[in-house]
Amino acid sequence: MKPPPRPVSQQLNEAIALFQQGHIADAEAGFRAIMKRDPRHFDALHLAGVAAAMAGRLEEGATLIRRALAINARSAAAHGNLGSTLIRLGRYSEGLISLDRALVIDPKAANAHHNRGFALMKLQRLDDAIAAFDRAIALQPDFAAAHNDRGSALMDQYKLQEALAAYEKALSLNPHAPGNMVNVALILCELQRYAEALAMADTALRLDPQHGSSLIIRSRALLALGRAAEALTTVEKVFQADPKSVQAHLWRAATLNLLAQPEAALVAVEQARALAPQDASVHNNYGFALGNLGRLEEALASYDVALTLKPDDRETLWNRALALLVLGRFEEGWLAYEYRNLRHKTVAARKYPKPLWWGKEPIAGRHLYIYWEQGLGDTIQFARYALLAAAAGAQVSLSVQDPLIRLFKDFAPGVTIIGQNDAPAEFDLHCPLMSLPLAFGTRLETIPAFENGYLKATAEDAARWDQRLPKGGRRIGLVWSGSQIHTNDANRSIRFAKFSALFQPGDVWVSLQKEVREADRAALAGSGVMDMSAELGDFADTAALIANLDLVISVDTSVAHLAGALGKPTWVMLPFSPDFRWLLNREDSPWYPKMRLFRQGRAGDWDGVVARIGEALRQ
Repeated sequence: MKPPPRPVSQQLNEAIALFQQGHIADAEAGFRAIMKRDPRHFDALHLAGVAAAMAGRLEEGATLIRRALAINARSAAAHGNLGSTLIRLGRYSEGLISLDRALVIDPKAANAHHNRGFALMKLQRLDDAIAAFDRAIALQPDFAAAHNDRGSALMDQYKLQEALAAYEKALSLNPHAPGNMVNVALILCELQRYAEALAMADTALRLDPQHGSSLIIRSRALLALGRAAEALTTVEKVFQADPKSVQAHLWRAATLNLLAQPEAALVAVEQARALAPQDASVHNNYGFALGNLGRLEEALASYDVALTLKPDDRETLWNRALALLVLGRFEEGWLAYEYRNLRHKTVAARKYPKPLWWGKEPIAGRHLYIYWEQGLGDTIQFARYALLAAAAGAQVSLSVQDPLIRLFKDFAPGVTIIGQNDAPAEFDLHCPLMSLPLAFGTRLETIPAFENGYLKATAEDAARWDQRLPKGGRRIGLVWSGSQIHTNDANRSIRFAKFSALFQPGDVWVSLQKEVREADRAALAGSGVMDMSAELGDFADTAALIANLDLVISVDTSVAHLAGALGKPTWVMLPFSPDFRWLLNREDSPWYPKMRLFRQGRAGDWDGVVARIGEALRQ
């Protein structure tokens, strides 16, 4: 006699036990066995759908959960699981509807609030997402994933310190999770705390030596610390774990660019493009790689493809703007350059109750507040526009970084200089400094160049340096390296030893470096070049020293802009792929009439640049 079948309730409990033990396939088989006996069994349909989704069969899982909800639409858990499955399918708006239904039934479902926040974050409703994460955390304070995703939403808003706190909280709740460590390291990189980021990545790799994201963030930190060869070795390890890692190809390309190997970098991005032809970031990086080879028109076409795939991608919009500007297409370029306000690397998007000035209205008789936003060289270069505003009749307040305060102290009548964190008590209009070319409609032929410069050192400071310098020969100032934390430092800085052949008897060579790298100290000490680094307190000191020189030779750094703004003959050494302000294929600069440009003929060829400078000095 055939034994009677087990009760459905027993089958269900056994399948649930398997599910809870992680035996997902066996549990799903148990749920489906129940469905054969009772095709409308709510729990079996619901949990079979969850199991199918966990096994990666997302569409099938969503269908089964929907069938369950057709039987019982009052299950908060089923609505929540449908919502999370739809989110995994990338159908965020649909997922949000299901999660909202779950929360109507059970407002205290912390997991539904968390998933709802994730969907909102993907829909770029960041404030709403953070509110949803906050609700999940209020209900479940130790919810590590909610703290982590809250950090990601804050990161998208570029609230770095708050994001770091959220990521660190998630890590404290789950201290052995390499993924949480990577997120902390990522924020530390954004805060330019690269040594700490490197240490965090190394900690993650001790837990999981093949953790791809940890290797990638480690390579990023190494790149920023100027250790490009180590970065390349690190990113190569990613391929051992995942030969098809798109991110590894992209970071390999970034590293190769900084090692002056743009052709190899292009190949790396082409490999990423073959793996992910619909990934906007790949086409953005492909455009960047083409740009580094001087193929700017092709780069623009690649950026256009990226923007077709992701119209609001900040990095692509930014790179496209720089390509337009370096091509001299200012009418499009300055407008596109406003996309920098969406990015984190500037402080252009300050918020004030007064209106921004875009050049559309007269400013005569009005108080215009202009503020710095990027590097010291950028402030020096674009401060000339404050003179144009004053000439147009505006009362101008110009905020500059503190190291520039003394240099700009007596800048011009009608221009009041204030500190980097200051704003005038009252003003009518405001404008970030590097939006002024757009406001004034600058084109190549209308760049406001000043034949004799627009900055000056004080006579007293200049006289003090004159007494210090030897008389008789040409006085030549030299700058061979910029800031080590500059993202392109490896391509724009040169080892001091490369200049040794230039130091001929009869000339007086003066180092204008404020910071001398340890690797250059011995060569500098034995060169006969006067090292003034200990006495250069700020840019006013450097300006006074430059006032006593006949020529300044510099890499692309703030001192080059200072010398140009002082009206001093200046020779600038440029990498093969230059910054946008130097344009292409010309030896002069429309920004500085007394400047001459010496460009690399191929990536990394500083020897050729130094040789041409030597010939120019002999002439």
